[in-house]
Amino acid sequence: MKTINISKILLIFFIIAVGIVVLFYGVLYFQQERQIVKSQDDNSSNEHNITFIQENKEVNVDNNDLNVVLESEKFDFLDKNISEILSLNEKSEDNKTIEQNLNEEQKMSDLSEYAQIEDDIKLDNNITKQKVPDDYVLNNNQHTLIQIKQEKPSLAIIIDDMANSTQVKMLKNTKLKLIPSFFPPDKRHPHTAELAKEFDFFMVHLPLAAIKYDKAELNTLEPNDAREKIFKRIAYIKEKFPNLIFINNHTGSLFTSDEKAMKNLFDAFSEYGFIFVDSKTIGNSKASKLAKVYNQPYIARDIFLDNEDDIEYIKKQIIQVVKRAKDRGFAIAIAHPKKNTFEALMQSKELLQSVQLVYLNEIYK
Repeated sequence: MKTINISKILLIFFIIAVGIVVLFYGVLYFQQERQIVKSQDDNSSNEHNITFIQENKEVNVDNNDLNVVLESEKFDFLDKNISEILSLNEKSEDNKTIEQNLNEEQKMSDLSEYAQIEDDIKLDNNITKQKVPDDYVLNNNQHTLIQIKQEKPSLAIIIDDMANSTQVKMLKNTKLKLIPSFFPPDKRHPHTAELAKEFDFFMVHLPLAAIKYDKAELNTLEPNDAREKIFKRIAYIKEKFPNLIFINNHTGSLFTSDEKAMKNLFDAFSEYGFIFVDSKTIGNSKASKLAKVYNQPYIARDIFLDNEDDIEYIKKQIIQVVKRAKDRGFAIAIAHPKKNTFEALMQSKELLQSVQLVYLNEIYK
């Protein structure tokens, strides 16, 4: 009984001793871990502070003294802010410059559509004393020339009755922009279609019946001709002159004053894509009325240049048609392939430079 009690007492003391030892070592281990963690935290804090200082460009800083800041770094900070302020000011100035440029561009765009600004034409301080060309004006600030678009009046001169190579040579020798109008080919002048190919622009001079005319051309159309005959004649012209657009009448006072005959002719023109040019050999021509009906421009002669075969007379007529062109902006003259006519035109070249000689297709598209 006593032996059993002693054994239990010894077992209890052994367990208590083991517990004390375990507790001692546990406390010791815990303290060591706290010291390790604290050391790591201190190191981490120091590293963070060092990084912070380095990012702010601080040098020679003791890890244990985080309050040291070099005075030079304060000045760097101020310089940085001053630079940013200056940069903002520069951007502001740039914005002002851009705004000024936009305002200038707007001013330039508001100029009249009839004026063209010459690129960067600068004048000196004596600009107001200098002679400005006739086709230029000064803008408001007197530093830029504005060129005004001034187009010359247009003048078309048609040379009727073109039929042979001699006439073609005479016309070309003038070196003027004249419009040849050829007779349709027939036995009297068989080569007109070939001669027309020598020109960039030409017309056909279609013989129509006159009230009184002793020298009628072959195949002259009469007012009482059947519609089929008129169409056949126009189809023939289309075949011989496939690129032709404009046809004017040779004589024709009787035909053009007959509304029914002219309606048949306009029907044929519409069929084959031709436009009628009224030589206006009679005052009551029906061409004007029918041009409206067929939605065509009414194109008519203004002046005959050579009703008299005299150079001085023809020159006076040229003066009249140039004046008409300047008054109205455009005029049409008709002349014929005569020696005196071409001579008068060449003697009038200086006058003709005051207008723009044109083909009809430059005016009527």
